Order: sequence, then structure tokens, then C-alpha cells
Amino acid sequence: MSKAANEPGPRHNLLLHLLLHLLLLHVSAGSLSAQRGHPARYFGQISENSPAGTPVHGVIFPLEAGSCPGADLNASLKGDYASDFQLVRQRGPRDHRGHRGHLGLVSAKALDREFIAMYELRVHLPPRCLRRPAAVQVEVSDRNDNIPRFTSGNLTVEVDELTPVGTELARFDAKDGDAEQNGLVTFYASPDSPLLHVVPLTGQVRLAGSLRGLRQVTLRLYVKDGGDVALLGDPVLLRVNVHRHRPSRRRPRALSEELTYTVTVLDHVRVGDLVFTVPDQRFQQRWFEVMSEADSPVQIERDSGRLYLASDLREPAEVTVKIQNRRGSRCFNNSLNSTHLDQLWCSGLNRLITFDRKLCLC
Repeated sequence: MSKAANEPGPRHNLLLHLLLHLLLLHVSAGSLSAQRGHPARYFGQISENSPAGTPVHGVIFPLEAGSCPGADLNASLKGDYASDFQLVRQRGPRDHRGHRGHLGLVSAKALDREFIAMYELRVHLPPRCLRRPAAVQVEVSDRNDNIPRFTSGNLTVEVDELTPVGTELARFDAKDGDAEQNGLVTFYASPDSPLLHVVPLTGQVRLAGSLRGLRQVTLRLYVKDGGDVALLGDPVLLRVNVHRHRPSRRRPRALSEELTYTVTVLDHVRVGDLVFTVPDQRFQQRWFEVMSEADSPVQIERDSGRLYLASDLREPAEVTVKIQNRRGSRCFNNSLNSTHLDQLWCSGLNRLITFDRKLCLC
């Protein structure tokens, strides 16, 4: 094969030239896009209340030309409250291009998370220093530096000595200015009380035992936060004043309870025989009376409620019996059946309470 055959022809050289030209255009366009349209993104953290000059962890800008002499670093830092930070030159080992040095971001003062928790910053340096702009997010991480505090002070509550166990007697709240775990508050009592239980997460105080016979119970409550080293707030005092139980008093009301009894009188029953006893267990002192006694086929024994046949029973008859209760200043409950209300009878004077019973004799 001849030497001319091994050398590329004009057409081949033209093709190589075109490919090289396209490659250069692609690289140039990519570099321009990286420099102007797509800033490099960084994310860093710094603890709040750290002293001025503390580095922001995770933010380092490699320099294109060593220490980038002549560049105004502070003027290149933009964003809301950008003056809270500074760019500083730092020397380090040489990179693969022989350049040595980078930029670090440090705080210019102690930062407060409660004021700003996240900074949005931008860095614009000449291309000879920094290939493209940088967008920086700096989070100010929480430091447990706020003491939890109760939102209210000492508290006094009044309760009955028969208050059921489990009743919520009081509820306390507290605030902590820290974030996340550091801002979580927990309630507790010291010393513990066998009668009062504090719910740690809600601040509720519930009755855990009987108050019968007591006059006052006190409880000292504390609140702490969720920091690794918990901070304690000032305590508050809960006083529970216990009152003797007194039944409620209402105006006396009369209510008739009507019940029907059916009594079968057998053929061998004669006049004077016992046919029925009117049941009643409500009143300790009572007497019974037959209404319309003149026409009644039965007579009643007032103290016992026993009914005796007074005349021959030739056809079915209805008899109404009145049960009377007379007493002085005493209070008690009478629970009726489901069709009536519970009534409380209480009076300082003698009162007459009447229950009608229908007695059917057949």
C-alpha cells in the first residue's frame, strides 16, 4: 500500500474539523450555562448563639486562582441579612489544577434562631475566582437556651369530698421558646402525691384517691423541656380545698305513682279473711287508707297495709289505697320507675306525700 493511501484525504480532514468545531461549541455553551444560569447550591448549619467567627458547617467554595487577590469578598455576599455572615480566605492543599485555597463562610455575630431560622444567601465573585455564582442556605440550629415557663401562676380549686376518682381538678400549660425536641415540655409534681396525679404531656391534674375527711391537699408542679440537659421552670402551687358533702336541697314536690294489683279471691274466702297486703318499702313511718271506705268490699289495717274482706264479693271491684308518710325535717331520695322522675323530698315541716294504688279484687 502506498504512502498516499495512508494519509487522510481532504474530505476526511473536513469531517474531523467539523466534529472538533461542534465539540468546542458544546463545551462553551455548557460552561456559559453553568456560569450564568445554574448557580452551585450549598447547604450549611450553624448553632444559634455561637460566637462571631464560627464557621458554617458544610459551606466551602473552591477558588479558581489561589486566594483570588483583589476581590471584594464582603460585597459579593448578597441576600436578606447577609451582613450576619462574612466570606474568609482559607488556605488548603493544592487541587488537581495546582490551585490552593478556598473560601469559607463564618458568622459575623451571634445568631438567634427565634429571629431567623433559615438564611438565603448568594455569592457573586468574578469568574477568575469562582467559576459560577453560588446559592447558599444556612440553617440556624436550635440550642436549648430557653427556660420553660408556666402560662399561669398558683391555683386554688374547691371540690366536694365525694368527688369521684379520675375527675380532672385543674389543667396547667407552659411555653418554651426553643424548637423541636428542645421545645417539648413535660409536667410533673415533686414530691409526688398519692391523691393527685399529674399527666406529664398535658398538664392535667386528676384525682387519684378519696378526699373524704380531708380539708386541703397541696401539690407543687414543675415543668421541664426536652433538651439533652433539661431546663426547669419555676414551680407553681395547686391548692385543693375540700368541702364536706351536703346533699342538694330542692323544693318539695308531690308525685303520684300509680300501680295496679290483681287479686283473685277464692270461693272459700269468707268475710274477715285476709285477702292481700299492700306492698311498700319506701317509708319507715306510714299508714294506709282505703278511699271511699263506706262502699269498699275490704277494710285495711292502717299500720300494716293488710286488706281483709268486709263483705261478700259478688262481682269484680276496684279499690284505691292511699299510702301516707308523715315525717319531720329529713331528706331522702325516692326513685320511681322509668316512667317517672326521681324525686327528692325534703322539708322542715310535716308534709303529706300520697301514692295511689289501684287494687282490683275479682
